[in-house]
Parts: sequence; structure tokens; C-alpha cells
Amino acid sequence: MALPRLTGALRSFSNVTKQDNYNEEVTDLQLKRSKLHEQTVSLDLTWMKIVKFLNEKLEKSEMQSVNEDLKDILQAAKQIVGTDNGKEAIESAAAFLFKTFHLKDSVGHKETKAIKQMFGPFPSSSATAACNATNRITSRFCKDSLTALVQMTTDEYGDRVLFGKNLAFSFDMHDLDHLDELPINGESQKTISLDYKKFLTDHFQEHSAPDLKPVEKANDSFLWCEVEKYLNATLNEMAEATRIEDLCCTLYDMLASVKSGDELQDELFELLGPDGLELIEKLLQNRITIVDRFLNSSNDHKLQALQDNCKKILGENAKPNYGCQVTIQSEQEKQLMKQYRREEKRIARREKKAGEDGEIAEGLLCFDPKELRIHREQALMNARNVPILSRQRDMDVEKIRYPHVYDSQAEAMRTSAFIAGAKMILPEGIQRENNKIYEEVKIPYSEPMPVGFEEKPVYIQDLDEIGQLAFKGMRRLNRIQSIVFETAYNTNENMLICAPTGAGKTNIAMLTVLHEIRQHFQQGVIRKNEFKIVYVAPMKALAAEMTNYFSKRLEPLGIIVKELTGDMQLSKSEILRTQMLVTTPEKWDVVTRKSVGDVALSQIVKLLILDEVHLLHEDRGPVLESIVARTLRQVESTQSMIRILGLSATLPNYLDVATFLHVNPFIGLFYFDGRFRPVPLGQTFLGVKSANKVQQLNNMDEVCYESVLKQVKAGHQVMVFVHARNATVRTAMSLIERAKNNVQISYFLPTQGPEYGHAEKQVQKSRNKQVRELFPDGFSIHHAGMLRQDRNLVESLFFNGHIKVLVCTATLAWGVNLPAHAVIIKGTQIYAAKRGSFVDLGILDVMQIFGRAGRPQFDKFGEGIIITTHDKLSHYLSLLTQQNPIESQFLESLADNLNAELYEDIIDM
Repeated sequence: MALPRLTGALRSFSNVTKQDNYNEEVTDLQLKRSKLHEQTVSLDLTWMKIVKFLNEKLEKSEMQSVNEDLKDILQAAKQIVGTDNGKEAIESAAAFLFKTFHLKDSVGHKETKAIKQMFGPFPSSSATAACNATNRITSRFCKDSLTALVQMTTDEYGDRVLFGKNLAFSFDMHDLDHLDELPINGESQKTISLDYKKFLTDHFQEHSAPDLKPVEKANDSFLWCEVEKYLNATLNEMAEATRIEDLCCTLYDMLASVKSGDELQDELFELLGPDGLELIEKLLQNRITIVDRFLNSSNDHKLQALQDNCKKILGENAKPNYGCQVTIQSEQEKQLMKQYRREEKRIARREKKAGEDGEIAEGLLCFDPKELRIHREQALMNARNVPILSRQRDMDVEKIRYPHVYDSQAEAMRTSAFIAGAKMILPEGIQRENNKIYEEVKIPYSEPMPVGFEEKPVYIQDLDEIGQLAFKGMRRLNRIQSIVFETAYNTNENMLICAPTGAGKTNIAMLTVLHEIRQHFQQGVIRKNEFKIVYVAPMKALAAEMTNYFSKRLEPLGIIVKELTGDMQLSKSEILRTQMLVTTPEKWDVVTRKSVGDVALSQIVKLLILDEVHLLHEDRGPVLESIVARTLRQVESTQSMIRILGLSATLPNYLDVATFLHVNPFIGLFYFDGRFRPVPLGQTFLGVKSANKVQQLNNMDEVCYESVLKQVKAGHQVMVFVHARNATVRTAMSLIERAKNNVQISYFLPTQGPEYGHAEKQVQKSRNKQVRELFPDGFSIHHAGMLRQDRNLVESLFFNGHIKVLVCTATLAWGVNLPAHAVIIKGTQIYAAKRGSFVDLGILDVMQIFGRAGRPQFDKFGEGIIITTHDKLSHYLSLLTQQNPIESQFLESLADNLNAELYEDIIDM
């Protein structure tokens, strides 16, 4: 091993050149560590020493019972340390327990604290068992014998000399003057204390002048004294002089800056905290005087020391200032200094170049491979100390702001007042009513979001010819459609649109359809055989409505729209003549699985529109997932362009779904919360308290009737949602009976007028008996079991105002855009045929039904009322404030989908 390079002058007064007995084996690191470990183990009290001591002191007959006690101690140690640790750790713990309890009768506070400090939390029963076993063993010995056992190891350990204890150390820095006698190595020196505070006190007393003049109040000594008082008060002990010097330098640097008093006040408060308010006040009052005295005065030694320290910090006096200057550097330090000087020269050249040209040339900003490598290595070193699963990293992800996401809840979570894990409070202005029958929580409607400066409405007259034909009769797009317009109408980006029900998502789908048509519009002709557009609707009723809507809009362009569902089959020639298909997930899943017949159909699809994407969370979610996966696979395998548009009403974890649909969150992700509803929504939650099932149903009917009557008296129409087809008739008859018993049926009777007679004739032609019987009282029903013409008739009568109360199932909410001022959900228990039991109504269904509340043309706000049992009230309130994220349900149908792909030879065995 090469010795460090030192000058001859220094080597002659030291013993660094002294050759010791150099042994190669001793330098081996592993050998040193093993020897040190063995030495430490031999000096400490070990389990083997305890067993050996007992075997020597006790007879064989006594050792049988003692061995049982030793096993108890080992078992206790195993429970405290943990079963996943080795034998050595357990025996060390057992020795520690023996040493802790050998002179104790019970487990006291001191022993508990010692064990907890050594092992962390532990079962108290294990400590008690170890203490009892130790007492049974120690009862066989006198106190002196046990003390001798423990003291023996302590004495052996006490003979060791701590490293560095025999080295003489001095704080003195001698000026090498030729008149001074040089210290000779080995000469007896005066006793030097390692107490740094004592050294500083003595050092200051030696150098301080005895005839110092008294100092004025606001000079450097004032700063020193005030800082010393502050540190003594905050630390509750004598402050070290070095700490005072450092703080004085920092404070002087701040006081001498050009910052204003207000800026300086904030920085000083951050530095000193609330305890330093008095010091901050004094410093700011005497700021000018302190700085002037500091610069002009040099009499006081404390000031001189302070100035020297500041200069050292600022780099003005970095080299030694005593006689013979000797600088000792290792090879690594030399290389670092060279690299430092090169960096200084490079920066100086850049600044010079910037001064000549007025700006930094691009050539000087080119990357340096060595510099990049150094930064990369430094980043890796820092990453080693960062936890893999840290909250901070999650919070950093959350802080990313996407340009088209308007999520008030996420913005609230970013604020400093949000505490992770705590339940979010309900909106302000909430009203509660609690009586014997029910508890009511009423949440007022929220104000709409103000229009931003960058938001500009899109007028239909500004569109091209295709857009004007499709949106004929409309003057302009609404607010959400205008925000989405540029991405939907002029790009091929995949998109995910999350917006409240009734916000106009269908017209956004129309924008993407028109963009696709424009792609194939050449020389005034639309090449209809080059593309297919598929609209996947969640229900057959909605598919029929969407077919009618798109047919009317696209008819001027000559685009044919057909419905492809279980009810409406199409021949192969009809499919070839059709440019847009409206289908259900199950039907399109079957079509895309076929590898022979409809392969041409699936290959010319250019736009796939998925309505109500949040159904991924429901039982039909796996079908949607398989459709998306098959489409993405087709894009990758054929390198063709298939655009995916996802439409959703409520989607809490929109980022996850956007990733699943391959949507760029900075371009194609659009999220609009409740503030963008066309009609603001007020929500009421009613929890019926009765425990008796029959009484509970009766109370629900009573509460439902009161809510309906309140809305009808105000002149509003009401939709009451129930969860079974036969429940529609039963609920309607119950409401009519209560109205007649209370002599309040007159509020529900339809308005007599010229149109009423025509409506009555249409109702009498209906084949549905219940519709004919309920209509004269202003009531009607609607569910999927009715004929389509009867459903259409009921929808028309309700839309025209002839029906005041419509009792329906959730099919109406999902399938038909038929709004009312108020909607009421009566009961939240739904029968699940797969499970064979009743389950809670999902929050997605609740929000979809609430989406039907409020008519954009007539109402300033809508009302959504949910009537449930009292035990479910908090459940739905929490779902309202903290929507549970939707999750994949694909695992349940993994076997079916895998078999389908194997059968089609898409996956090889």
C-alpha cells in the first residue's frame, strides 16, 4: 500500500513514516470483521455462557427442571423477536431477557421500556413468561454469583481501549515563525481538554484586549448577544459559539441584502420561527445601524471572528493565511479541482459570448456527455434513498394538470387543507331533518362554472358544408361541445368524454362521425364503401333511439344508419349498404368473433363509439373490454386506423379508463363535473327508520307520496323509479289511493284542453289495460315489458304534459332522453338473478337516473330524491362525495373469452 505523499518538513515531525509490522492477512476486511465479531461475542453475555455457567454450578438432577425453564425463555424470545429470525438472533434475545430479569421479581416499567427499545412492540405474556422462568433459575443461586456472571463480561469489556482515546489532539494552529521553537514529537505537552466551549472561552480571553471601550447598543455585539439570547431560550441550554457564529453570519447576509423590510420579515420568520418574533423586530429596527457598524468597526474580537467566518462562507478567504502554506491533496481532489476550474472557464466563456451576442448561442448549449453522465449517476444515488412506495410520489402524480379536465373534487384534494384518508365533508348549505319516520339530508344545487376567457362558442354557420347539413336547425353548439369541437372534428385522436347526463354527448359523437365522413369526401363525393362507423349502445331501447337520431341528422348526406341488435337482424347485403351501425355490446362481440362471414365488416370499421363506458364496472363490462381489446389488437396487427370514442356520464377514475382506451390524456381526455350540467341538480336523501319490513314498505310509500305531492303542487312533473315491472303498477295504484283518501287527487288530474281529447282517444286505443286505467287520474307506467308502441305513447303523453306522475323502471333512464323536473328513486334493493338475492342499487344507476332531473328549456334546476332504508343513508351519501372507482370485471368471464379466442385460433395452445 502506497503511503500518502507528504512534504519532508511535515514528515520529520511525525511518525507516519514509521514502519510497523505489516501483515497482509490483517488487512483483509472480511477477516477483520469476523475477528471483531468473535471478540465482541466473547466479551458480551451470551446464551452459551449462561448455559455453561448453569452446567458448572448445578447438579445433573437439577438441570432437568432448569432446561425446561431455559426452553421457556427461548420460546419467549422467539415470540418477541419473531419466528422468521435465525437461531443466533433468538439466543441473543434470550440472553438479553435473562440479563434484564436476573435480579427482578416481575416485569416493571423499566424492564418493559428496555425490551421495547431493543425489539419494538412485543406481547406482554412473553415477557412475563421469560421473567418467571428466569426467577425460577436465579432462585437456585445467591445474588453474588449472578452478579459475578454479569460483571465478568462487563469487566472484560471495560479493559478495552476505545479507538482514538490515546491520541493527543490540539485545536491550536501554530504560525510557523523562525524564532519559535518547533514542537518535538514525543515531548510532554500540556493537558488539553476536548470541551470546545471551554476552549473558545479561553481562546477569546487570551486574544481580547483588556482595555476595550464600551460598545454602543446596536452594533455587532448587540447582534451577537441577541442571537445568543435567542438560541439559549429556544434550545433551553447554553448555545455553542459556533452555532451563534453561523446564525450571525446568516442574519447579517440577510440584513445586508437589498430586499425590502416586508420580504425580509417573511424570510426571517421562516428561519427563526414563532419564537424569534422579538428578535426579528429588533433586527429590523436596527438593520441599518448593524450593517454600518459591522462594516466600519474592527475593534471587538467577536466582530473580527464573525467577519472571518462570513468571508470563509462567501469564499473570500478560502486558503490558509499563516506563514508556511502547505496544501495536502489526494489524487481524487486534484482531479475534482481540475474539473472545477474547467467548469469555471466554460461558464466564463458562455457569459462572455452572451455579452457579445446578446443571447447564448445554441451551439454552446449542446449537451456534454460527461456532464449528463454525472447528473444521471447523482440521480440514481438519490433514488436509492427514496422509498419505492411513497405517498409523495402519488401526490406528485396527482399534481399533473390536464388541459381539458374540470374536476372540482380533484382540485380540492390538491389544496393544503385536504387530509388524505379523511372523509370529505358535504357541500355547504346542507339541510337535515330528523323525525320518527325518516331522516332527510338535502343538498342544494351547485352554481354552474363561470365561462373562461378562452372558451368561444362554435356557430353552425362557421362549419363546412357537411357540418352545416348535419346540424341543420341548430344555431350553435353548447358549451361542452364547443370545448371538445377542435379535437373531435379536426383530429383522429382517441377520445374519452366524461360529462353529466343531458350535457350533449350525442352531438359530440356526431362531430366524430362527421370527421370520419370528411376523411372520405373527395371531389364532392362521399366514398361510402370505404368506411363503417359502429355505435355501441348499452341497451336495445337506447339503440333504437340513437338509430332514429343519427338517421335524421345524416339523411341529407345520404348516409344510411341501421340498428343491429337481437331484435333487428340485418342481411349481409343490408350491412354492406349501411355506413353506420347502431348495436349492443353483445351483438358486436359476436360479429367481431366470427372469422369468416363478417371479417370484411370488422376490417373496414374506422370509428368505434362506446356509449356509457362506465358499464365496465357492471356485469356486462367484460363484453366491452373484449370489444376494445379486439379492436386494439386489430389496429396493431393490420396497422390500420380505428378511432375509439368513449362516452360516459360518471367516471371517477377517468385516467385509468383513458389509459385502457389508449387515449392521450393531454389531448383526448375531457372530464366535466356537475358544474357543467345543463340544469343544476339538487339532491335529497331520505332514510326510512322502521326495522319491521312491512312497516318499512308502508313508510316508504308514505314518504314517496309526500315527495310527489310536494312537486305536483308546485306545478312540476315527477318520475318515480322502481326496480321491478310489477312494482310500477303497484306503486301507481298506491299513490292514487293515498291521493283519493286524502282528497288531494285534484292536484294530479291532467289539464283539460283541446289536446287532451286527442290524447284520451289515443290512450283508449292502447292494448295495455293499466295505461288505460291510470291515465284519467294523471298517472301512467313505463317498463321494458310493454309493447314499443305503448311505450312511445306514454313518452309522448308525458312530454306533452298530460301525465303528471310517471312510474317507471331504470330502462327509461338508460334508454330514453325524457327529462322531468323531479325524479324519485323509491327503494334501493334490486334482485340479482345471478346471485339469487337482493343487492344495493349501484351509484352509476343513481347518477344516471338523477341525470333525468331538470328540463333544459323550462327549469332553472332539477331535483333528485332517493328513498332508502336508514342504514343505507350514509352509504349513498359517501358514494355521492367520494365516488368509488370503477374496476374491471373481466376476471369472472376470463375462461369464456379465452375459449372463444382459442376456438378462433387467435391464441395458440
